[in-house]
Order: sequence, then C-alpha cells, then structure tokens
Amino acid sequence: MAGIGVVGTGHWGKNHVRAYKELESDGVIDVVKICDLDEARAKDLGDSLGVPHLTDYRDMISDPDVDAVSIATPSGTHYRIARVFMEAGMDVLVEKPMTMNVQEAKDLVRVSEENGSVLMVGHIFRYHPAVIELKRRIDAGELGTVQNIISNRLDFGLPRRDMGVIYALGIHELDMFPYLLNRDYPNGLVATSSAAFRSGVEDTCMIAMDFDDVKGYAFESWLVSAYGKKRDLVVIGSEKSALVDYLNPKELHFFNAKIVVENGEPVSVEDGGEQIVSISYAEPLKEELKHFISCVEGRHVPNSDGTIGMRAVVMAEAALKSSKKNRFVRFEDDNYIEECV
Repeated sequence: MAGIGVVGTGHWGKNHVRAYKELESDGVIDVVKICDLDEARAKDLGDSLGVPHLTDYRDMISDPDVDAVSIATPSGTHYRIARVFMEAGMDVLVEKPMTMNVQEAKDLVRVSEENGSVLMVGHIFRYHPAVIELKRRIDAGELGTVQNIISNRLDFGLPRRDMGVIYALGIHELDMFPYLLNRDYPNGLVATSSAAFRSGVEDTCMIAMDFDDVKGYAFESWLVSAYGKKRDLVVIGSEKSALVDYLNPKELHFFNAKIVVENGEPVSVEDGGEQIVSISYAEPLKEELKHFISCVEGRHVPNSDGTIGMRAVVMAEAALKSSKKNRFVRFEDDNYIEECV
C-alpha cells in the first residue's frame, strides 16, 4: 500500500487530509503526512487527526514512508512544487488548475513522461457519481442526439485576489463539456466577462463553446445573490434532457420532453414528465483520491491525467484571452489561435 503526503492544508487541502485519513483508517493506504508553510495550521490539523506534519515539502522526497503526494497549495505554486517531486521520481496529484499558464502545463506533462511519474489533476467532477451515470447514458444514446450543454456555477461572496472565475470556476466546464462529448477540445470558444471590483480579475463570465452541432454555455460568477450557491449541469438531447445538481450527488434528473420535428420543422412538443434516478452515494473527492492511489499502485494512466489537465489550462487561457480581446478562439494541436470576431 502507498504512503501519501499532502502539501498544502488550506481551504481545500484540509479536505484532502481528512479524506486520506479516512482511507488510512479503511486500510487503503499505509500512512498520510502533511506539509504547510504555516506551521501552526499544519500542527493544529495534524494534532486533530493524528497526522505527522512538516513545514518543508522537500523533506517528503527523502521520506521512505511517502510514495506519492497531493498538491493543494495556491495555484501559482503548482508547477514548481509538482516538478520537484516528479524530477525525484515521485507520483503527483495536483489540484486544478494544474498551472496558471499553458507552457508550464505542457512542461509538467513532459517531466512526468521523462521520469515515469503518474501525474493526475484534480478535476473532481469526473468522479462525481451522477456525472458518471449521465455520461454512461449519453454514450448509450439514451438522450438521443445531444444539442446543447448548459452549466451554472454561481455564488455570492468576495472575489478572489489570485485569479478570476475562468480559472477558479470555469475550468470545470472547460474540462467537463469535452469530456461528456468525448472530445479533446471544442472547435473553438468565445468568452465575455466583467470585473466589477478588480481591474483585470473577472468576477463574472460567460463562455460559449462550439462542438459542431452541439453548443455549450457556461455561466460563472461570484456576484449572484439570488440563488445562493448554484452548481448545475443540463444536457439537452433530441429525445430527453438531463440535470445534474452537483451539490446533490445522490440524484440524476431526466426530463422526457422533446420537440417533434416533421420535414425539418418543429411542429409540436411531447412532454412525458420528469424521472428522478437515485444514485448510490460516493464522495467525489474520496473517489478521486482512491483512483489516484490505484494508479500509483497499478501504474495506470489516470482518468484525469496530466494531458487532460493541460488541455483544461489551454482552454482557460484561451477563454481569458477571448474575454479580454473580444475574439473567437479556435483550437488546433493543443494550441489556440485567436481570430477576429
């Protein structure tokens, strides 16, 4: 069994620590150790969970008990820390966004390949049980021909200082929409955004993605007080539509409604009502970490490997450029090309 180190014990890192500690108790891993520059924070968390703590992540490299690490530090540090571990031959799970620019993301993929390291990125919604079931049904043709995908990721709170909503929120949809459609990238995208409080740091954004006959629309904002926290995904098909409420992993909603078309023209509506499918509960984060451990032990390629993480960064950087320059961006060979609107 593997020993895991967690680097970063802040807002999300502490959830990694808690989940790994539960996996240790379940006998899935041998040990979990934690590291944070804030010694008081690391000590408090370590003492509360009975987990050893460090303040220098490099000490984990020489620790015989640590086989792999989860990196949940501020996003701007992901590249530097992940590269150090992989150059030492260790396996790495790095939180999303993998890096804050495309070149660093591509370099991490190269380093992982050269050193034989497992590189996984924390695109957690690939491990959400309702999303997994939805994708199975899309692939089976149950929704008919997919026509549109719509997602809302809305909240009300103080905007972040280190990044805007594209990298903080929109990167989920930039990963999820191609994933559901079995595509590496959309053909292209266009984004529009606003920054109400900090110039250059968008707090609201709409991203429109083009997948030939399928269009995807992602709305991201920290400024919407009307709904409370809203995290949903709607897939519209020619035969039925589906709704995932990301905050409720126990249900998947289907709407047996469609537009009847005759001779290429919509002529009527058929509405067979709503069906709620119960989903066996599994915490997405713990499922993600279990998958990482399985890949470390079995030397498998993760479902959200470094290439997947890199592609999400390519799309996020493209969306940011699009929103600032009012340009359509198309994708070609893991690169994006700006075009005048």
